[in-house]
Amino acid sequence: MTDSQKLLGGRGCKVLGAAAHTSLTGYAFVAQEDTVVTVFTVGSTDSLAAYGLSTPLKAGAYIVVPSGEAITAITLTSGSVIIYNQ
Repeated sequence: MTDSQKLLGGRGCKVLGAAAHTSLTGYAFVAQEDTVVTVFTVGSTDSLAAYGLSTPLKAGAYIVVPSGEAITAITLTSGSVIIYNQ
């Protein structure tokens, strides 16, 4: 995926609500409201602490992973996010 495709959300997006979500291929997400994340996996690595997601996110928070990496799983106990697909 090129940088311009990422900028435009060229591969689409999906709204995720409070639940466990797996088999994802996202490169970024935006919290749509105050959101609590309890699982955040990048590739096969638990990355919750590495991305500072151990505390609740405020609405509008934008979380992006490095180029070549993918968000593969996320669990939200409250709130919702829009995840952008690779």
